[in-house]
Amino acid sequence: MYNGLSLDQAPPISVVLRFFLTVPFFGIALCALVFFAPREVLTPLHPYSLSAIHLMFLGVMSMSMIGALFQMQSVLGGKPIPAPAGNALIIHTFLTIGTLSLATGFLLSQPVLFTLASVLLGAAIVYTANLVLPLLFGGVTHDTLRGMRLSLIALTFTALLGIVMASSYASGSFGFYHEAIRTSHYSLGLIGWAAALVIAVAFQVIEMFFVTAPYSRWCKRNAFRVLSAALVFKIAFAFAGWPYGWVADLVIAAWLVGFAVTTLKRLSERKRRVSDVSVRFWNAGMALLLLASLAHAVSLFIPAPSLETFALLSYALFVLAVILGMMNKIVPFLVWFHLNSAGFMDAPIMSNVIPASRSKLLFTLFSLTALALLSGSVSGEALAAAGLFGSAMFGVLLYNLLKALSLYRHTLAHGQRFTFE
Repeated sequence: MYNGLSLDQAPPISVVLRFFLTVPFFGIALCALVFFAPREVLTPLHPYSLSAIHLMFLGVMSMSMIGALFQMQSVLGGKPIPAPAGNALIIHTFLTIGTLSLATGFLLSQPVLFTLASVLLGAAIVYTANLVLPLLFGGVTHDTLRGMRLSLIALTFTALLGIVMASSYASGSFGFYHEAIRTSHYSLGLIGWAAALVIAVAFQVIEMFFVTAPYSRWCKRNAFRVLSAALVFKIAFAFAGWPYGWVADLVIAAWLVGFAVTTLKRLSERKRRVSDVSVRFWNAGMALLLLASLAHAVSLFIPAPSLETFALLSYALFVLAVILGMMNKIVPFLVWFHLNSAGFMDAPIMSNVIPASRSKLLFTLFSLTALALLSGSVSGEALAAAGLFGSAMFGVLLYNLLKALSLYRHTLAHGQRFTFE
């Protein structure tokens, strides 16, 4: 089941949980913003909208994905990240304060907060790339590691462009290339960082955890090449001011639709037919990715702000569904794995770390949040309900994570270990 993994290289559990435990707090802050300022959040380029976008894609998405990177790089690549606990502390601290500064900077229009955010977020992301990227070059043969390499490169450029944009907001002056920089910033972040990493993760976890047929070699070999080429094409056309940059958007949308349909098919034909809430999250995520891709493709030919908003909200929910599904699976696994590796006879099995009842409650709250949020993109009246459902959902996520950590610590303190005579 775990062929190709170097589980002995796994970092301490605290490295990953540090990032995961921060996610619900940013999620609740995001939901509070949606609840108290629904119309502003829906207005493109409004400061509240920009604050909400960065709370989602930095505070929720990047926070959880960087935490997962510490685990995945070590066990897949077999090359442990040096001093993982200390480096995770530095990156987590910079990322947390930087995200708070940026989100608050948009809300309060304070130049000093943009400056602080650009320094801390740039440092966190460049430091992460400098730490992990060298381990992903040279002898890399795993498709997931290739995807992680593209993701980290895209994240680095996203951060560098973000520093330029934050400087513009701090000074209040926007240069000639501001629109091209903005287009490149969100394209690299949404597709190069988020989509590429989700696809890379899927290549590993869908087959391993859900016992499905493998993705085709052609798909694995070409997925990141297509995304890379389309992004380079789109960015080059954006800076040159040439027409037909939308062709890259169509290629990306078609590729994501193909990935979503393939994943849904793999999950429907999985060999391990036991009930698993994580499968529901992945199915929901792929359905939302289909909606987002199709809505964005249509908006290229029928310009409508509500359609573009619907596409962005669907895309954010797709990423959130995958993150929640991943946490629902990986956190119980980490608790069981670290206790079992330490020789504890009474290490809890995975289904006891996060019981099925709480997993189902989390999925129900996610579904309600998604329905209310997508309805709100059309009418705007349902957004307040989305804020309430979302807050409850992140509250349950926080409770699940804290209970898992409590169970881990309790077993460490009071459990029985194997003895060898």
